[in-house]
Formats: sequence, C-alpha cells, structure tokens
Amino acid sequence: MSGPRPAARLAPVPRPDPGDAPAARAVDRGAAPSAERRLDPADRARAALRAGRIAALTAGGLALGKLVAGQLGQSMAVTASAVDSLTDLFASSANALAIQLAHAAPDRSHPFGHAKIETLATAGQGLLIGGSGVYLLIEGIRRLLSPEPLRLAAVTLGAMAAAALITAALVAYLGRVAARTGSSAIQADAVHYRTDIAANLAILAGVAVTYATGFSRIDGVLSVAVAVYILTSAGTLLRLGVRDLIDTSAPEERVGAIADALDAMRARGELLGHHRLRTRIAGRTLFVEVHIELSGDLPLARAHATGDRARDAILAIEPDAEVLVHIDPERDEPA
Repeated sequence: MSGPRPAARLAPVPRPDPGDAPAARAVDRGAAPSAERRLDPADRARAALRAGRIAALTAGGLALGKLVAGQLGQSMAVTASAVDSLTDLFASSANALAIQLAHAAPDRSHPFGHAKIETLATAGQGLLIGGSGVYLLIEGIRRLLSPEPLRLAAVTLGAMAAAALITAALVAYLGRVAARTGSSAIQADAVHYRTDIAANLAILAGVAVTYATGFSRIDGVLSVAVAVYILTSAGTLLRLGVRDLIDTSAPEERVGAIADALDAMRARGELLGHHRLRTRIAGRTLFVEVHIELSGDLPLARAHATGDRARDAILAIEPDAEVLVHIDPERDEPA
C-alpha cells in the first residue's frame, strides 16, 4: 500500500472572467491547477493571509466613507451599501483568521490537515452576505413606500465613484492572489467584492438620475436591485462551500484524466486494472483514492513499487493532490 504524501500543496485556480454572471463568477475550486503559477506552501499561506488582511482594511475604510456620505446625503441606497461594506469587514476578517488556521500543519486531532476551515469560511460568508441582502431588501422596500429627497450630490456621487474604483482595484488584487494560492477563502472574497463593483456603479447612476430628475423613488428601486444581486451571490458562495463540506467529487474531466493515466499503465502491462477511483476536495487540496489490481503472485516489493508508480502517474496530472493507492490481488471484486 502506498500512503499519502506528507504535505498538501495549494492548487491554483484560474481567474474568472469579469463578464460572467454572478453564479459563474465564483472561482471553480474543481478546476485543474496551473503549474507556472504555483508557490511553495509557506509563500502561498503568507500571500493569502496578507490578501485577507488587506481586504478587511479596505472594507472598513469603504464602510466608514459610505456611511458618512449616505447620512449627509440622506440616501438609503448609499447607506445600504455602507452596511454591505461593514459585513465585508467582518467577513474578510473572519477569512483572514480562517486562512491562518487552515494552513496549520496536520496534527494528532486533524491528521488530514485543516483545509476545510477555508471551505467553512466560504459557506459562512455566503450566509453573512445573504443576511445583508435581506436587510437591504427590507430597507429598499421601505424607501419605495416612503421616499425622501436626497441632499449633497457632490458628496454622495463622489463617495460612490471612489468606492467603485477602490473596489475594482481590490478585486483585481484578490483575483491574482486566488489564482496563485488556490485559497477558497480569498476566492470567496473576490466573488463578494466583485458584486460590490456593480452595486456601487448602479447606486452611482441611480443617485445621479435622482438628483437630475427629482424622482426620489429610484433610490428605493436601486436598493432592492442591489439586494437581489447580493442574495444571488450569497447563494453561489453557500452552494460552493456546502459542495466541498459534503465531500463532492472533483469534476468529471479531472477524474477522467486520472483514470486515463491508470488505463495507460494497464495498457503497458504495469497493472491488471483499477477500481473504486474516488476523489474529494477539501479547501485547497484534492484527495484521490484508488484500488489497483496486480497479479497475486507478484512479490511484495514489486507490488509496492507499482503502487508508487501509479501514485506518481496521478501526481503528474494533479501535483498538489494527496493520493492513496490500495493494492488488490488479481480477480478481486470491487467493493
């Protein structure tokens, strides 16, 4: 039997297309890694942790600026955006802590590591975003029913324009870090802040139209629209987090590539077959387990060497995976 490698490495993931829909914008943690973007585990941990802290500090500054502008301008949409940024602050702070814990070395209580802490943080962020979306929806409906005139156009418009630019820069930075580290928590942050860009631009346009036309109900309409958009993103993050928490298999193309590598070994006569190929994703780590079939009279040392070659064949495709190969005698029926 060939055991797992001693240490897991983060699997980098491709940066999502900014033009995709919210659900598609979430980085697919099932995507295959990019070899040229890999960092060593210590560098990846430091990069992800630094990104989480920068995101939290940025969210705090945005929340304060929007809150002041929203109160001075009497804009519910701007104030609602400030509340959303405040939840960003708490979410990014929790993510930074989760990243630090997730990169801790395996111990006696957690022999497989702590990678799922990041996955848990992703699901938790989805719930937190959903809560802020519900709040914005309620306040938007209230403002629709009881509209109020806006004030201080320069303050509110300037605040939202600056917020959109700062958030866009933050998303670009988080996207690069997520691609290099494979951190699901940073991926979640990038998805979250990307929704804020659209929300900020929508509010900016709506406030400008309100000042130009005097139609104050636009403020409430925008609050409701932003709330629906945020709730959609929250559902996406929650789905991705739960997917990994319940040990969903890797995408079919990745599993198929592993099966093809083992089939190639069988074609070369190195093994008689394989069965029970299973995968799961925990945070940044892909776990692979497979049974290979060898001749019953093969010496133990040679059988073990064949198991090592099977593991190496899988690692050639998934270099950051944890691989466990079981050796079964010929004609063993799959369990």
